[in-house]
Amino acid sequence: MLNAIFAGAPALLRAGGASSPGFIVGPIAKLMGIVYDWLFNFIYSFSETGSLVMAIILFTILVKLVLFPLSYKQIKGTYRMQMLQPELNKIKQKYANKNDEESQRRMAFEMQEFQRENGASMFAGCLPLLIQLPILYALYYIFNQPYDYVGVINGVYTNITQSILNIDAATRVDVLTPIVLARENMQVDVSVFDQVMALVKTMSDTEWNSVLSALGTAGNGLAEFVAQKNSIEYFFGLNLVSTAGLSFPGIIIPIVAGLTTYLSSWYMQKRQKAMNNGLTEDDPSAGMMKSMNIVMPIMMGVITINVPIALGIYWTLSNLFSVLQTWGTYKVLDSKEKKGELVFKDKKKHKKEEQQQKPTIVDRNKFTNQKGAGGNGRDSKNR
Repeated sequence: MLNAIFAGAPALLRAGGASSPGFIVGPIAKLMGIVYDWLFNFIYSFSETGSLVMAIILFTILVKLVLFPLSYKQIKGTYRMQMLQPELNKIKQKYANKNDEESQRRMAFEMQEFQRENGASMFAGCLPLLIQLPILYALYYIFNQPYDYVGVINGVYTNITQSILNIDAATRVDVLTPIVLARENMQVDVSVFDQVMALVKTMSDTEWNSVLSALGTAGNGLAEFVAQKNSIEYFFGLNLVSTAGLSFPGIIIPIVAGLTTYLSSWYMQKRQKAMNNGLTEDDPSAGMMKSMNIVMPIMMGVITINVPIALGIYWTLSNLFSVLQTWGTYKVLDSKEKKGELVFKDKKKHKKEEQQQKPTIVDRNKFTNQKGAGGNGRDSKNR
């Protein structure tokens, strides 16, 4: 399901053209692009080489810190559900041999009421996931088109385009014509800046090598800017703005992304088993969890093949930070639980509501007894 969401949503959200993030994701991408541009410039002031990947690392940390309150709430909600699971299992056991519709309805009602009274929800972890989806969509465009969001990279692409336009017109046509013809439905006037710029943004490493080789000494100025572009975009032989694909070394990123997704899910399941001894392998929820732990890593690996390598790196780092975040949060919650400090606000609210309702019930009983006494003011026992 996540694969379909991730693959289909960008197309559905587009408002105009393949390069547009659309009117929903667009503002998010613009805002995040401003932050990412600032981080990139900070790194670039120290080092040009690897500046893009270092900006990704800082950006990932920043996103995790901003989302930490939601993540903490999610983990706390999961922790609460794990604490309540033994009691929920008792309710299930109560209806273990009752398969009729009425019994199943009562079991579901009792479980829902028990969760409500204790301020728990099976869907406590959905909100952070839903919030992360538009962030992932926005990052897809930022990492796929960094020249639209990062001023320095835009300047490099501008210099490359201008260098091409400074080359003799006949030579320029001879060199660029095979590259233009290799693209379907693309027409380029190699004397128009914007059209040449659009072509430059799509050129692969192989095509750049071909152009520079054909130009020889005439392309010395161009070669300098292409080298600057590669210095920014490359990290250990990986072009961060290109898709990972199935060939080496790009395929490493989908594999690592899938493994870290599995690690994150595995650690969460391990914590659940440690807290909940009543959850057995025969429990449907345990079977569903095991299936998700297999399906999700494979799904994320497949998705990462077809997105920019930078996004795969972001997802991998995000998974690693999530494991660290989960470990730290559970440590804090375990400590509070041992000290008896883990009191949920919803529980307090529920107890307060119960205390307010008790006098009403007593008054109602008194009213009933008085009414039952009839006109002589005596109750049924005296009669």
